[in-house]
Amino acid sequence: MTIRAGARLDATDFDLPAAVTAYGAGQNTVTATSFADLPTYPCEGELTNPHPTLPLLVLVTYSAWMNCSAGVGVRAALAISGSTTVVAGIGGGAAAGWGEVLYEGDNGTNSQHSASYTVELPVSANAATFTFQAYRDSASGTQQVNYPTLRLIPLRYVS
Repeated sequence: MTIRAGARLDATDFDLPAAVTAYGAGQNTVTATSFADLPTYPCEGELTNPHPTLPLLVLVTYSAWMNCSAGVGVRAALAISGSTTVVAGIGGGAAAGWGEVLYEGDNGTNSQHSASYTVELPVSANAATFTFQAYRDSASGTQQVNYPTLRLIPLRYVS
């Protein structure tokens, strides 16, 4: 779009960045008992807010096949680093509650789980890196987060 000389610059004068999709093409046996990056087939995506003055609102969706052995659950969420920092789990500015954190309980067998939320990326020359993380409730049995997928979909600039 052409901006006329002297015209006020406006959020609509900037194109949104392309959506980002990331995929971990295999099985991840989770051994951590606190949130940690997936061990074998990680899943990570980066997105930069190109606007010089306004935050970028992004729809974040993520999913995985999950399973666990008797008596121990497994959880998965995204951590964000770079232009903004959000720890995996709840209360950090991304997932509003446990309903937006993936969970497979006792004796789950390859169930598909997904969640979504929105996050604002600040004005920054640095990319925000979204990393799929998981943990198991207890250090026993086998818990997996398989074929993780995430999508970062820019929605609009916010003032």
